[in-house]
Amino acid sequence: MPTFVRIDRSLLAVLLFASLSACGGGSTPTGPGPVGYELEVRWLGTEPTAATQLSFDRAVARIRSIVTGGLSPVNLPANFNLEQCDASLAGFEDVPAELVHGLIIYALVEDIDGPGNVLGSAGPCLVRDTDRSKPALGIMRLDAADLATFPQARLDQLILHETLHVIGFGTVWSDESNDLLSGVGTDDARFLGTAARDACRDQNGGVVTCANTVPVHSEDGVGSAYSHWRESTFGNELMTPFLQAGAAPLSAMSMRALQDMGYQVNASSADAYVVAAGLRAEDASATTPAIALPEPTRPRYKLGPSGTLVPFGDNR
Repeated sequence: MPTFVRIDRSLLAVLLFASLSACGGGSTPTGPGPVGYELEVRWLGTEPTAATQLSFDRAVARIRSIVTGGLSPVNLPANFNLEQCDASLAGFEDVPAELVHGLIIYALVEDIDGPGNVLGSAGPCLVRDTDRSKPALGIMRLDAADLATFPQARLDQLILHETLHVIGFGTVWSDESNDLLSGVGTDDARFLGTAARDACRDQNGGVVTCANTVPVHSEDGVGSAYSHWRESTFGNELMTPFLQAGAAPLSAMSMRALQDMGYQVNASSADAYVVAAGLRAEDASATTPAIALPEPTRPRYKLGPSGTLVPFGDNR
């Protein structure tokens, strides 16, 4: 039976934060400490390349510098198999029935369908029944052939983007305990969180764009809908559904969206970003094409403090 490799990369990741450059600048925070947000990556099967592991380390460090408060602990249920999260993960051993204070991500890098096709999938599987559905266990599955074609900077951007989906960005917005998404099924969906709106308006120059709410990618174009910022409005910001060539800043708006989801947030390391006037388009002179990012997966179950499972109900 295939096994997973348990590696707590959090401390190493925090030390590596100072070297993070691909996802923007920003000051190096002091870190959340042992009572802060706990985020652990565990590899399924064979560990990936050193470059991929470095990108995960950097993503963990960046998120733990932003999310500073701990979460309510929950027990993972006995006899829970990752196949219950994703059928493609059948055959791995059951996950340990353990107490989780933050989030555990099970990550698998494998051959899926060669470069340029399916990049993979990522998202939470088990979310807390309380604490506004914050994820406790998530999955990330990526195509080794695609990752091998990415330079380190773009790999860093991709892994940070997907990790943010696993902690709930765009994946628990429509849960009844959050109710942060309006206009689903239309071409003008909106994020209703006031902290993200204010950051967009006051720090990212979106005085008109985010006068009342934040535009969400909808049925107004190609790309993953209702889980990202609107591509035509926010362009190269990290949490749109396409990775453009060049920098992909993680803005104060994205960080404050986590605050709207109930996380304790320090947004002092936000990357410089300004909402441009008018519609954006990919730079025709860019030598690196935009990457269409996969639709993030939704949670499967809500998890009670004692490990009881209830199917996740998505208001979308």
